[in-house]
Amino acid sequence: MAAEGPLEATVTLFYQAVLRDGGQRLGPRLRRAFAAWARVEDDGSPLLEHSRGRTRATLADTEVCGRYALDVPTGAGRLRTTATWAAGRRPEKSWVLVTVEGDLSPTAEPVRAPGFMPAFLATGRATDGAVPVEAGAHLVGPEEVKDLTGRLANRSRAVPLIVLTVDRTDPAVAAACADHLAEALAGVASVVRLYDAKTQDELNAWLGPDLSVFGGGLRTYLPGVRPGEESYAMRHQPRGGNAIREHGTRALGVVVTGVVELSAHRQVPADVRQAEPRVARVLSGALDPADLHAAPPSPAAIAVPRPPKIPKQAAPQDPVPEPEAVEPEAAPEPPAPEPEPAFEEPTAPVAAEPAAPGLPAPDLPALPEDGRLAGAIAARLADHLDDAVLEALVDMARGGDSETTALIRTMSAHLQALTRAVETTGLLGRRGRGDELERLRREYGQLEMDYVELQEQERKAQDRIRWLEGRLAEHADPVYGVQDEDPEGPWNAECLMDVVQRARGQLRRLDLPDTLDTEVSRLDVTYPRQRRRWAARAWDALRALDAYAAARAEDRFTGGFYDWCSRPLPGGPHIIPTMVSMKESTSVAGNPKFYKARVFRVPAELDPSGRVYMPAHVKLQPVGSPAPRMHFLDDAGGATGKVWIGYLGDHLPNTRTN
Repeated sequence: MAAEGPLEATVTLFYQAVLRDGGQRLGPRLRRAFAAWARVEDDGSPLLEHSRGRTRATLADTEVCGRYALDVPTGAGRLRTTATWAAGRRPEKSWVLVTVEGDLSPTAEPVRAPGFMPAFLATGRATDGAVPVEAGAHLVGPEEVKDLTGRLANRSRAVPLIVLTVDRTDPAVAAACADHLAEALAGVASVVRLYDAKTQDELNAWLGPDLSVFGGGLRTYLPGVRPGEESYAMRHQPRGGNAIREHGTRALGVVVTGVVELSAHRQVPADVRQAEPRVARVLSGALDPADLHAAPPSPAAIAVPRPPKIPKQAAPQDPVPEPEAVEPEAAPEPPAPEPEPAFEEPTAPVAAEPAAPGLPAPDLPALPEDGRLAGAIAARLADHLDDAVLEALVDMARGGDSETTALIRTMSAHLQALTRAVETTGLLGRRGRGDELERLRREYGQLEMDYVELQEQERKAQDRIRWLEGRLAEHADPVYGVQDEDPEGPWNAECLMDVVQRARGQLRRLDLPDTLDTEVSRLDVTYPRQRRRWAARAWDALRALDAYAAARAEDRFTGGFYDWCSRPLPGGPHIIPTMVSMKESTSVAGNPKFYKARVFRVPAELDPSGRVYMPAHVKLQPVGSPAPRMHFLDDAGGATGKVWIGYLGDHLPNTRTN
């Protein structure tokens, strides 16, 4: 069975609300509602941590941003609710991001809006960026139909709008259902209840017969309502009045589940996506609050210079003291020389104990009880690690080099030696392994978000270079390539489903069937932190396949897709060749089970059987688990002149999976 990823293997995003709130005292209002729901006695301190059994709550904020979290057990797993806020450059740009993620058993109750959401929405006038998102159901009469149609038609609306009609036999049923929906979907939908039949008729006159709602039923209107122009009106799902009258609020479960799941796929606005990872740094004091909404730095701007190699130069100048310090005390314990390289740098500031690197054991009784020396060592080491890891990430974004690899290996060896030495002394004996693991998890998540941000900046820089080469080709030397169609830089997708939908609409030389959606959605929902990285790579790969297919079909290029990635036409989109594999291994191709898993549907014009083996694939993540793959069939030089995408999802079974 393949190993799971380090953190995200069992984490699923269940609920996500993105709100704009330009009212005063956004942080205190949100904190007050969250603390009351989490049953925390809030003293208003900048950082408040509260534990009750296995339930943990954290409230942390400043004048410009904050993050409140509640972590509760769910049988064998846990569920984490997080509310993050930040004051925008202008009041109307201030935002709140609420998420619920974790691990639930199949028999657990489905996730709904957190209980604090209605109370928070009642304190201000939140919107989704375009239309109001109220705390309860909004009652609409004939005089407000124009305002309702304006909300429905608003092209910037991001949340579904649920309209319930009046039930003439029992008006109380519609009211109860509206209140139930407003509470269960607080923050991710707007609920409207029509006052009477006249209001219903006026609204239906504007909607038209395909989009109308009547008979005590309801309809969920997704963003982008276009009366008279809908190619598939049933995407705005109706729910009949008979089912509601018979089952009451129980008939609304499918509506609630559908909207909550849809919220997890909602694209986070660019300014929220950029600022949200920085909130943790501001709260920890590592980032100035003024930089919360600063433009993303380029890799060169945040590169950390390598530390001077002074200790290595100083070591040969006094070779005598080190052997004298080590030999007498290291005799009883042979591994003693091993910690020497690890203690060489961290102990430099501890002037009062020059013999500590070679003599940890005799000095142990003199150490302070509170472990201040351990703290100093850990802090110094963390500084070095933070700088080195950030530098490594920058180098990785640029392509990597041998010096970076050597640095990482050296750091790893030093860290292991230092860890063994510190554990031997017992300096960290009182520190719980759970606390350390939690800290490492937080740092890992932060570094991963930093890495994604650097990747996005690199992609923008590469596209900008291609665009500039195109302008040069227009005015000077054509060897520089062609002009890019999008001079503003690459489009940044929030999830893989966004990529698939955009590719279907824009990339004419590709075919992406609806059968892709199941596996694509599973990756999006199950791995919320990694999906942005995969989405960027998938979009780059699809653009490269489309450009290759166009060049090949028009006889401007000869060779396969791997050749295109190795030697693309000037200015043409491409990916690094190591992401591309045009065949599977012998152990996969020769195994009927593995072979069958890579057979996908194609038109009869490609194969009379309607199914073809597709070994060629793009690696969205080279190794690990999950390691998404995109399998395709190259017919760019054939009858269709297209590339057919057969699969986009987690790694298909092979000899290393079950």
